Amino acid sequence: MSVTQIRISLFVGCLLTMSSTSLATNTERHVNLVALQADDVSAFKAANFDSIITGNLGALITSFEKQTHVMFSTRTAGLLDRDVINVQTDVLRLASDNTLANGGFNCRLIFDDESDEDSAFYSISGICDQLVASASGTTKKQTIIKRTMLSDPSEAFNVWSKLYEDKETGLIFYVDID
Repeated sequence: MSVTQIRISLFVGCLLTMSSTSLATNTERHVNLVALQADDVSAFKAANFDSIITGNLGALITSFEKQTHVMFSTRTAGLLDRDVINVQTDVLRLASDNTLANGGFNCRLIFDDESDEDSAFYSISGICDQLVASASGTTKKQTIIKRTMLSDPSEAFNVWSKLYEDKETGLIFYVDID
């Protein structure tokens, strides 16, 4: 097992151990994730993006269509407390020295259901690796996704919360729960 795999295992173990022992409802929830990449990173650096955006997926994408393109949009299978969401989108290529180079990202996110008998509380946190493929191999930037509280679940009304924003690479993630 590599050092990176050990670190990831320890991180996930710590998060699971530190997670509250809530009165989780055992009701499955679905998380919708959207990643957008800036068309012009220099313009993206100067832009301010809302922490919360309301509306359906189409409205979210339309609000960004002049500045970004969609890297991915996904809806998870039913989630329960402490489930791990793995999202990966990347491209493998042969580098000049006949080794593989990898470009894209790989995220491991933990879904927490901290609900009690009176209220629904959900959060998400984790680690994302941004991978940049070059002629000489892969450069990796690892980012901790801080705990983000999610809005109340609603199948009729979407509330998209900004999960992560990287001004240097022009990458932004939004998340919604239903």
